[in-house]
Formats: sequence, structure tokens, C-alpha cells
Amino acid sequence: MRQLWTCRNERVELGFYGEEARFWTITDRSSGREWAIGAPAFEMEGELIPVVLKSVAEREAPRQMGNGTTEYRVGGMIHGASDLRIDWIVRVPDNDNSVIRFRYELTSENGRRLTKRQGVDRLRYATLPLDDFPEAKELRFSEFMELVHSFCLTERPLYEQHFDSGQTAMGPLLTAGDGTVSALFAYEHGSQSPDAFIRYRLTPDRKVVLEAVKGNYLDGQCPDGERPYSTVWLQAALRTGNEAALASDYRSFVLQHQTLNSESRKPYIFYNTWNYQERNRNWRKKKYLDDMNLAWTLKEIDAAHEMGIDVYVLDTGWYEKTGDWRVSNERFPDGLKQVKERLNSYGMKLGLWFNPTVAAVSSEMAIRHPECVMSKGGEKAKPFEIWETEESLPFCLVSRYADAFADELIRLAKEVGVDYFKWDAIEQYGCEDPSHDHGMEKHSRQERADSYAFQQIQAMTRIVDKLCEACPEVIVDFDITEGGRSAGLAFLSAGKYFLVNNGPYYFNYDVPIDRETDLWNVFFYPGPARGWICRTPLNYDKWFPSVLFLTHYLPDDPRDNQLMSLGSLILGQNGIWGDLPAVSDEGRQLIGEVMALYKQIRDDITESDPVREGEVGGAPEVHEKLSARTGKGAVVIFSSTPGTYRYITRGLPDTVFWHTEGVSVTRDKSGHAAIEVVFETPSARFVLFGAGQSINFTN
Repeated sequence: MRQLWTCRNERVELGFYGEEARFWTITDRSSGREWAIGAPAFEMEGELIPVVLKSVAEREAPRQMGNGTTEYRVGGMIHGASDLRIDWIVRVPDNDNSVIRFRYELTSENGRRLTKRQGVDRLRYATLPLDDFPEAKELRFSEFMELVHSFCLTERPLYEQHFDSGQTAMGPLLTAGDGTVSALFAYEHGSQSPDAFIRYRLTPDRKVVLEAVKGNYLDGQCPDGERPYSTVWLQAALRTGNEAALASDYRSFVLQHQTLNSESRKPYIFYNTWNYQERNRNWRKKKYLDDMNLAWTLKEIDAAHEMGIDVYVLDTGWYEKTGDWRVSNERFPDGLKQVKERLNSYGMKLGLWFNPTVAAVSSEMAIRHPECVMSKGGEKAKPFEIWETEESLPFCLVSRYADAFADELIRLAKEVGVDYFKWDAIEQYGCEDPSHDHGMEKHSRQERADSYAFQQIQAMTRIVDKLCEACPEVIVDFDITEGGRSAGLAFLSAGKYFLVNNGPYYFNYDVPIDRETDLWNVFFYPGPARGWICRTPLNYDKWFPSVLFLTHYLPDDPRDNQLMSLGSLILGQNGIWGDLPAVSDEGRQLIGEVMALYKQIRDDITESDPVREGEVGGAPEVHEKLSARTGKGAVVIFSSTPGTYRYITRGLPDTVFWHTEGVSVTRDKSGHAAIEVVFETPSARFVLFGAGQSINFTN
């Protein structure tokens, strides 16, 4: 076996061999353990062609990326198909992180085409041997849990019977290990489980084949020099240690190395107007947009500043019409100039709501791009109302409309000073038009629909990357608060998620309501219940930093509610919404003081691996977020049951700290914090280590 190319960092070494069963390897440099990754294969002209290479060369000089990685491009001609070239584009962290990110790029020099002889995708991304790893697990990113009306991470062990019976797993992550060395493989795409576009197929000889299911390419697609076929980005890792060590490495990779758009990883505190707009509609029987105006917005910004909020987000209604995305002259006669000036004076950022898939009927966007309207069954989609503004048409993101929309966002960032873009209502399916970029008349409606759904998330990430390349300070988040959206790893390569909106509706729990007249939202009021729902998806935080899953908590009085909201927020979800000016002076002061302390240590909390004792909603429910590097962070304890509870930290915290009432903190001989909390009512108690200067440990 002749190694054709190699590179390394402090943790792993990569070797490129070009063989079918041993296309490339990743070796843990600490233990010397190696994992051989099998070659990809593509169906072309009806024949499945495994990629085997006899020689490779670096096709470009290594590139230093802006996220602490180096990108390499190596490739060569495929043995037995000398007109086909494969390139391996791989990004390797420059430090000791074990996770690499890569994709393949296929080019045909003589017009060969990708085909689907049996009417289905035939594309193999990799073969993963697990003979040396007795333990394996599927990590599902996109399981929509109706109980909490949110996507949640679920971990499912894979046993021998799963391999023997040829079961499949959607992932997108697969982990394996033997207790001393741990491995990971993942793909960057997205869809709600179990609607797989890519899957892992288990085989009786304890191998796993990552393969296409649908939409990965079009029948007859020609990967020529102008438009080579690029696979989705893939990820792999191998390191000494157990699953906890692997999870910590992977979490750090997602935080530091997956994206070039680093602003999306910063723990800003966000306010969004939507909850207040819903209160107007449902409690006060007003319209959603009645208080979407300059006077109210300036009043809210003042209150938000008192509370320490960094990003103020105007939800739907700030615009004149969708598509053109011009500021409403009726609601903001000066085009948001005073809003931006007020925010700038407070050091705050401006955010705006968008539905990227719509344009008003009379908008310039709709007039310029009529061919980009979505169609199904041979008929163009009909207009529909958008939140008390002009009726709009749905537009296809897998068409030239995507670049036009990206240009609008760049204009807004530069002309209006928008720093944050909230994307909402992007359903994964919806277009099968043969004149767009996801199929032609010769393709079936189903193939065009699947291709649209597959390419949609890739189009979204390209829009964000184009925007952030022009305006690096910008953040984009994608609202996945409803099912049927493209939830997965792909969007995290460009932005972040808006995870929980209102939470479950009454009809989630089979409560009979009149949907025309009754309030839908269950967890809409102050108290512990909303926190139970919103903290449940914190199970992502083991593998994915919670800062990437924006969730809003209610700041309403009384104090116990504010403590529960603050304790939840500082675990990383970082969102507040509600009626800010209605919060008492004492409440705004409390929130502002805690936020000022939190900001001293929020970077430490963001990088910290989570520890949890007790179930969400239990007594007690304990969350520990202490940086192993600095000892700074937080311990938050919730309970709805009165009593006294004790907790000993697993980490070694900083010796300086601040805490809420009802808390005493001592230090044991090993340096761990011994925390005792007293509850008389449902509330939260927390300790911020490394924040403030007034309290030190007593032994």
C-alpha cells in the first residue's frame, strides 16, 4: 500500500492511498490507531464507477482559511476512466482538534453524465469499517419532538442486530469507539427525520456505507469543467479517549472551525419583537403591526439597553413590501435612521426579519424575476398574505432569484446598517418547475421536487456566504421552529438556528380549541413551564454549542420568573422577548445587572462542555457550564419544589464569583465548589464564577 499524499496537525494525520477500500486514512497520532475510509463511487452512463487512483497531486497550494484551518486540494484521474478526475478538498484544523471537513469534486472531460439507471440515486460517499469499534451510535439532529414542538438531538445505539439485518440510519452523525479510541463521521445536509436524502446503510460484516437516497444529483447531469459535481461537505474524526472526549472535540470544531462566518458563533444577547406583536394580537385584540412604528421602537430600544441586550430585532412588518425589502415609510418615515442612531449610541446591533422565499406581487423583484415563481403540477403558485402586508408570491431559491435576494441583503447591510438577518418560513419542499436549476422537462416532477428540496439548503448557505463575504460582521439565523424545514449540519456551516418560537400549541396536546378565535400558544405566560420546554433541546449542547440555537425567554415580573429566565438564558440560548417597557424598574435593573456579569464570562460559558444533573423540570435540575481552560462559567439550579439542595461541581471553578439570593458556596479540599441552595417558591439559583469581585471562596 503506497501512500500518495499526507498532511497532519497536532492531533491527527491524514494519508491518501487512492484504493477502493483504503481511499484515505485518518490516524490518531497519540495512539497510532488508524481508520481507513473507503472510496466514493458514482453511477455514470449506467455503470457504478468506484474511484480508484494510481497517482495524485496537490492541485493548488495549501490555503490558510480564516477559521483556523488549512485547506488542501489533491486529486488525480480515475483508474480505468481516464477522462474522469476526482479532487479531494479537505480542511484540517491548525491546532490539536481531531475533526476534519472535506468534500469530493468530480469532473468529466469528455461529457460523461451522472445517471440513475434504476430510477434512483446511485452515489456512494464513503465506506466505514467498524470492525475495531464494538460500540456504535447514530446521532439524529433533526428529530422533531411534538412534546416540546422543537427539533431535538437524539442518540440511538446501533447493536449487532442492526448490522445483521441491514438497517439504515439517517444521522447525520455516526460515532463509534472501543472505550479508548473514538471515531466520528458526519455529512452536512438537512431534513426532518425520517425524510432522508442521505443515509448510513449497515452491513452484516460490520461496515457502514454512506449513500445517496434522493435528490443528490439529476439524471443526465454532466459534471464538466464549468460545473463539476461537488458532493456535500463531510466530516471525520478519530481521537484517543471516550465519547465525552470526542464530543468535546466536535463541539469545539463546530464553534471554531466549521464556518468562516465567525460572528455567528459569538454569544450576543438578542431581543425580538415578535412576542410583543403576538401579545398585541392575542391579548389586546389589536393587529400585529399596530405598534410597529418609530415611537414604540425607540421606547423598546431604551428598555432593551437597560437590560443589557446586544441585538435588537424588528420582526415582520418593518418593510413596505416583501421582495424589495424597503423600510416602510408609513411606520418608519426616516427609513430607520433614528433607530440605527439610537442603537449605535448604545453599542447595539440592528436585526430584521425576512422570509427569503417570497416577493410581493407589485415588487420590483417579482416584476424582474417572474420565471422564478415556484410551481407545482405545472401551475405557478398563487399569491398569499404576509403578516398584514401586501400579498406575495413564493419564489424558488434554486434559481437565479437566490443571487438577487443575496444582493438585497447586501444592500440593506450597507445602506441601512443591518447586522442580523432572521430568516423565517422556509419550507423544504415546494417547487418542481422545469425552468429553474433543479431539473428540466425530461425529469419527472418527483425528481425535480426532490432536487429542489436537496439543493435548497445548499442555496441558503451560498446566500449567507455571499452576504458574509461582502459584510463579515453580519449574522444570519434560520428559524426552524416548525417541522418540515431543513434541519441539519449544512446551515451551521454558514449561520445559526432560531430554535424555539412559542413552543407547543394547545392542539399539540389534543386540547380542543377554536383555531379561529382561541389563543393557540400554551407556554406564553411567565412561570417555570416555558423554561421546561425551552431547556429540553439543550441536549444539543453536548455536541453543538447552545449559542447556535437562539431561544427567547420572558423577562416579565415577578422576580422569580426573571431569575428562571436569566438562569436559562445564560446557558447559551441568549434570547429575551416580551413587553420590555412593561417590566418594572426593579426587574429591568435585575436583568441589566445579571447581564453585565454574564458578559464578563459568556465566552467561557460558550466554550464550556455541559454537565447536567436531574431531568428538565425536576427537583433539582442542575446545569454546570465551567470552562476547563479558565474555570470561569456558571452553575444554574432550578426547582419547582421547595427545599434545600446541594451540588458539588465537577469542574474546578474560579475563586471569584457572584451568586443570587438563597445560595451559599464553599470550596472542598480539591478545589470543587460545594453549592447549597434554598427554594421557597419555583425559581432559579445560580453562581457566576469569574464574574464580579465581591465574593471569594470560604473553606
